[in-house]
Amino acid sequence: MGQKFLEPNESDYLLDYKELIAIAPILKKVLKEEDSFEFSKQLYEFTKIIYEQYKNEKEKLNT
Repeated sequence: MGQKFLEPNESDYLLDYKELIAIAPILKKVLKEEDSFEFSKQLYEFTKIIYEQYKNEKEKLNT
């Protein structure tokens, strides 16, 4: 998988390890603190994809 770079303001939306564990405590069993940045980045990218699909579907319904 190719490395994706974040836009400067996108880093504001990433969560640190403590925030990820606070939201989903079960992650504590599988997520290492040193992997939390990459996980958060992937979670953000996934959220962007879902949001884009939502916008596209909403646009289709409005036409």
